[in-house]
Amino acid sequence: MKKKGLIFLILFSGFILSLLLSLFFGLEEPFRGDSALILSMIRIPAVLKAIVAGSCLALSGMMLQTISKNPLADPYLTGLSSGAGLGIVLSILLFNGINYSIFGFLGALISACLVISLSGFSKFSITKLILIGLSLNLFASSVISFLILLNPDKAYSMTLILTGGFSSADISNKTLCLLFVILLFICALFIPKLNILRLDSRLVFQNEQGANKFNILFVILSAFLTSLAVYSAGILGFAGIICPLLVRLLLGSDARILFFGNILAGSTLLLIANFISNNLIYPMQIPLGVVVAIIGAPFFVFFLVKKGGAILK
Repeated sequence: MKKKGLIFLILFSGFILSLLLSLFFGLEEPFRGDSALILSMIRIPAVLKAIVAGSCLALSGMMLQTISKNPLADPYLTGLSSGAGLGIVLSILLFNGINYSIFGFLGALISACLVISLSGFSKFSITKLILIGLSLNLFASSVISFLILLNPDKAYSMTLILTGGFSSADISNKTLCLLFVILLFICALFIPKLNILRLDSRLVFQNEQGANKFNILFVILSAFLTSLAVYSAGILGFAGIICPLLVRLLLGSDARILFFGNILAGSTLLLIANFISNNLIYPMQIPLGVVVAIIGAPFFVFFLVKKGGAILK
């Protein structure tokens, strides 16, 4: 228990430090003049979006990894990434990118609904969900590549937006926070059920439909979480794999503890990525998705090599 408390303290300290850096780094008088405008108009909205996107991706990954019993399950497993990407590309082609995050959100949500419905509710299985999600991802990715090739004049803007970022201004902070709090509250109500789903369903439920009812519920919650992450930050790979894996390795397998650990870890990863994206080669900005992958991949490989097979159990 003391060890877990210390780990939580480290996670919380990392979150606070990354939050302060993202908000105040480089501002001499943050509450006066131009610095106050930069803080209120640019940095605070970006920080809110980073916290929402990081938390949502980490929680979504935790849910999918638990119900699928696959430690490499990704929040975009259900075809959300390509569905969101297709929505973003269509918004650029048809509406010059206006409200592209809304199109990404809708594309992700439609993809999730399609995959879940095709997986079937009465004969639902995680394996079928994964295979249908992969098929949809391949199909939508091919359509995206085709559209980019057909429109070389907009290829750069499409590629840049698809790599993720917080530059979109088509969502209010109040709406974002309200959606986030509602989703967190719903997730918190059902998170204890994940401890049951970790076990063999045949030992817990009288029939397979009993387990499938909760599996479908968590897939739907994961879809909404990932769609909200797309809404706030675009498509960001890797965050939803690395955070749940490392948090589970550090804090054990109790979903109630992992719920808070993933919120802290996901938020911290995105805040650090946002800070590096904005400041590493200032005034140029590195695409956020690139920074997340550069940060996440070495940590993942390090823990995989250091802990051997423990991370994949």
